[in-house]
Amino acid sequence: MACAEVNALASMAQLVEKLAQSATALWSDTRGMILPYVTILLVVIMGVAVLALDGARYMSLQTQLQNGADALALAGAAELDRLPDSQTRAINAIHSLLSNATLFGAGADRRVQVASIQFYSRLPETDVRPMSDATPAADPASTRFVAVTVRPVTLATILPAGLFGGAALVTTGASAVAGFDQIVCNVTPLFVCNPFEAEGMSYDQATQALQEAAADPSRRRRLILLRQNGGTAQYGPGDYGFLEAEGLAPSSVVDALAQVHSAVCLRQSGVTIRPGFVASVRDGFNVRFDMYSGSMTGNRTNAEYRPSLNVRKGYVGGGSANSCSAQPATSWPIGVPPNQATGLPLDLQWPNMEGRMGNGSWDFATYWRVNHGGAGRAEPMVNGEPANNGNPPSRYSVYRYEIDQGMVGDRSIGGESGAPACYGGGVLSDGPDRRVLQAAILNCRSLGIGLDVQPDLPVAAFGKFFLTLPLAPSQTNLFVETVGLINPADRMFNFDMVQLYR
Repeated sequence: MACAEVNALASMAQLVEKLAQSATALWSDTRGMILPYVTILLVVIMGVAVLALDGARYMSLQTQLQNGADALALAGAAELDRLPDSQTRAINAIHSLLSNATLFGAGADRRVQVASIQFYSRLPETDVRPMSDATPAADPASTRFVAVTVRPVTLATILPAGLFGGAALVTTGASAVAGFDQIVCNVTPLFVCNPFEAEGMSYDQATQALQEAAADPSRRRRLILLRQNGGTAQYGPGDYGFLEAEGLAPSSVVDALAQVHSAVCLRQSGVTIRPGFVASVRDGFNVRFDMYSGSMTGNRTNAEYRPSLNVRKGYVGGGSANSCSAQPATSWPIGVPPNQATGLPLDLQWPNMEGRMGNGSWDFATYWRVNHGGAGRAEPMVNGEPANNGNPPSRYSVYRYEIDQGMVGDRSIGGESGAPACYGGGVLSDGPDRRVLQAAILNCRSLGIGLDVQPDLPVAAFGKFFLTLPLAPSQTNLFVETVGLINPADRMFNFDMVQLYR
């Protein structure tokens, strides 16, 4: 064999040996063996991360929609005060509420939009029952709850769900149910049958008439004779009575009428009448006029039974040292010589409510001359002109004018001052105004309230009534003017309860 062939064979053998060694070394080398597993797991981890991101985006979108639905429902519920226009105001409040854009929606779907609004008078007994079991509201007066559903929003997923046979778009929506109830506290346990409810009116029409009268100055100054009804006959417009209240014993009714803080709270959704006649109401009401008699005699020095800042009432006699014994002037409430003192006079005509509501015209000129003529005081203004018998103010505005202008101390021709002199309990206060009664107003005629007094009677509104005169001996009827309705701005008494239910 030639030398060249021998060398070639040797080189080949060496090459084969090196390849074998390299193959053995590669086969024996364990470095980097985890790489295939990492590669496979990396794909899985990225998929889970993208899925988690899509899930977080979906949950965030759903939360934003739910927050929007909650806010819209609460805005609508805040208007459900049982008045005839409450549903209209609720719808307007919902649509006018600024809708925040969602973060992950696309195009027009980025904004929370209302899909439907529904009103209910009663919800299902338990939360597990569907809203289809709720009772729809028949009218604004029975509307207690509003349900708002927002338009569903579509979300495009990052995960290519099409590779796994899934959808690349997901959709979510939200709904909420909120309700309203007006609660007034620190008020008298008193109800008044709507004085502006006429024969043949529906419940809504009666409530509308009340709302319109409370907003009309000429109707607010009409004097109303409220008559206590002991529950022996059908309750009618202008009757008044008393309500059950938690913790209020029958013997405490008169105290609750007299006290500054009555600790009585009433709900608009339902009150219960306390049947029966209370003969001693005069003692409770008259405390507000600086008159302490009967069961109130011992409370003359108790600040909880303080009178109004202005108690002018047409009384004379007794002297400044013994003013608790003052008596009505001759021909009270408009006095005549020789003991001329004048309380706020009655209306000149009583053509309304079967003779128990006046026409709003009264003898302002005599009242002003007797009580402030000697001091030369300027009359209050009405519609930009000085008040007179042809342009009369309300009695309540005159009463407030005397307080605000420092005229309470002016003495009448007969010597009466409007400043309390019998009370001895310390400093007086104007908050709350002691001659303004807060009472629940019921549509007694349309509700058919009579002998079989039912519980949970709906309240048309909570009203404020000005006591124009104290109660004469053996009298239980009240002469009042309508001041207005308690609204959410009256934070001294009003506590609106608006809450989410679903």
